[in-house]
Amino acid sequence: MLQLEYLQLDVFSELPFGGSRLTLFPQGEGLSRGLMQAIAGEVGCGETAFVLPSTQRRQNWSALRIFTPRAEIPFAGHSVLGAACALDHLGLLARSGDRTLCEWELEAGYFPVVIRNEGGRPLYSLVHNPPVFLGRYYHRDRVARALGLPVEELAITGLPCEVISTGLPIHIVPVGSLAAVQSIVPRAAETEAIAADLGFGDLFVFTCETVAEDADVHCRMFAPHFGIPEDPASGSAMGALAAYLIKHRLVAMEPHLRLVGEQGLEMGRPSRLIVEAEIENGQASLIQVGGRCLVVGEGRLTLAGDPFAS
Repeated sequence: MLQLEYLQLDVFSELPFGGSRLTLFPQGEGLSRGLMQAIAGEVGCGETAFVLPSTQRRQNWSALRIFTPRAEIPFAGHSVLGAACALDHLGLLARSGDRTLCEWELEAGYFPVVIRNEGGRPLYSLVHNPPVFLGRYYHRDRVARALGLPVEELAITGLPCEVISTGLPIHIVPVGSLAAVQSIVPRAAETEAIAADLGFGDLFVFTCETVAEDADVHCRMFAPHFGIPEDPASGSAMGALAAYLIKHRLVAMEPHLRLVGEQGLEMGRPSRLIVEAEIENGQASLIQVGGRCLVVGEGRLTLAGDPFAS
């Protein structure tokens, strides 16, 4: 019999039932890929992740495999942060004062997470890869139709739709107003057409008009190609957005950037993401995306065995 313990977490949220849900299995060693995918589909969470031993076999180093309900993905910010929070919650990390570093080995590479106290509570921040600018998507009209918006709502910004990666390719879409972003109703056929063009299907929409006075950007993420109609908090996308904002001079060109992103409000799962970066020669470096993380539940799966094991 397999007894698989798991934690349910809310990532990028200061209150329960906000942010992105994550189902995290702290002991995933020995499970087949097929079983991991089947569990992710059964759980139905936006992301389900499994902790495994790192090949480095060093203190505070772990490997992580991440699955959406439909596919395994090489990197996802909120899964990495949630995994760090889970191991911290279970006492499996060696804490070192007010600042602890843990390393995560993913298909996309190695990703450090910094845990530090801010306001008397832990803040978990993921250090992203340096940004890679993969090109613009010039079919603005197609993007507008996919979002159910008039093309003028995108064109008024004067900004391009652009694909940027700080670990995972993100298609960033600027929109002119908060009202327009709130009104988005994605159209499946058009989003699939964009996915066919790009080889992936996410649309990360942002506007500089916000609901909260202390927020800097209001965002929505649509990823139906990965089985996620909408994501309430997107850490990997916020890292790419920071690089985009700096490249297009939408933030002050000071040595250190700190901004707050709000997301998930339209879904009833409000999220708050804190982005920090250094600005060198007009480019982003040392990008970190962080937030609060809460363990809201625990459970166990009991299986007769691994039907996918070879």
